[in-house]
Amino acid sequence: MSPKTGLTTQSAAEGRSADTMGEAHPPTLSPAPQAKASPDKGRGAGPQGRGGEAPEQIRIRNTPTLADLAHIVLGWSIRYWLLICYRVTVRKPGPLSHGPVLYACNHRAFLDPPMAAIWGKVPVCYFARASLWKNPIIGRVLDIFSGIPVDRDNPGPSSMKGAIERLKAGKQVLVFPEGTRTRSGRLGRFKDGPALLARRAGVPVVPVYVWRTESCWPRASPLPRPFGSRLEVRYGRALVPPAGLPPREQDRWVMRRLEAWMRLQERQLMGPASPH
Repeated sequence: MSPKTGLTTQSAAEGRSADTMGEAHPPTLSPAPQAKASPDKGRGAGPQGRGGEAPEQIRIRNTPTLADLAHIVLGWSIRYWLLICYRVTVRKPGPLSHGPVLYACNHRAFLDPPMAAIWGKVPVCYFARASLWKNPIIGRVLDIFSGIPVDRDNPGPSSMKGAIERLKAGKQVLVFPEGTRTRSGRLGRFKDGPALLARRAGVPVVPVYVWRTESCWPRASPLPRPFGSRLEVRYGRALVPPAGLPPREQDRWVMRRLEAWMRLQERQLMGPASPH
């Protein structure tokens, strides 16, 4: 228990029951040395560059941004509210990465994005429907956090490109493999998007499982409830597939382990699913 915030956390030694799928540990992401400027850099030359250049290494952002300030102010405000009013428990195998990662989280309620993203030290980019940018206030907040617009009539390529661009720029992105909020509280069918995004951006996938957020912000409620029962968020070890696998096999490797880890958390917190 932290004396400053009262945040309940679980170390890797204490939390093996919540993270026993044997995921591979990713290499430590550290700032790469500054490369010499190239006239082709940043022009979408692809991972190999032009003229046979070596692929550009992903760097951790070192310059504070407005999103960092907003993450501190809004993030800590939400943290204290959840800690005081919902006695939230955060379990993780170790410190969360400062570098580019793709968080893959189950989806229960509108509270899930901040619930999954505020416990790290850097801001996380979210997907949001494109129409939200029509509101000047919401649109400005989304821009600060490098929000990724999703066109509901034509989702897919543009959203994927936006996520990959942010990950390659050293930012962190949150996705929901189920694609929509659950109605039963149980995990739904997973889509392959997270593994594909992570592979194309060259970043690890970090599993996240949130519990009881629907009791804080019910589906039919326009605003969250100020108080409620305990909440919990669990982080798994980063998933990095073996480099020797073909691309599509890498995706399947990641998705099998991601879904297995998620369903293990569900069984531990909710018990086995009832037979249909």
